[in-house]
Amino acid sequence: MNAARTAAAKPARGWLRAVREAIGLTQGGVAAKMAVKRQSYAQFEEAEERGSISVASLRRAAEAMDCDLVYYVVPRESVARSYAGLAEIHDPAAMHLRATEHSMALKGAGAKDDAG
Repeated sequence: MNAARTAAAKPARGWLRAVREAIGLTQGGVAAKMAVKRQSYAQFEEAEERGSISVASLRRAAEAMDCDLVYYVVPRESVARSYAGLAEIHDPAAMHLRATEHSMALKGAGAKDDAG
């Protein structure tokens, strides 16, 4: 999960600006693809930098830059060391699966003992 955390570290001025500049687009160019004024698009970048942009707005801007929006939450180390570990802790289906696998293993061992 450290790799995910490192890869997802937000650039100082935000992802929208960083990606837009990296792919060589201007605010006006993105705004035109979104059918809004440049000032309106600039507000998207400002809102992201402040941490107040909506996921829908991020998605809309990403699509205008021919990008995908990937949105995820990375647990802190104290919660779990992996997504599998997180599922084991909090997912009732994972706990049920473990219990079922344990029961099946016991039945399998018992069947072998009876046959032998």
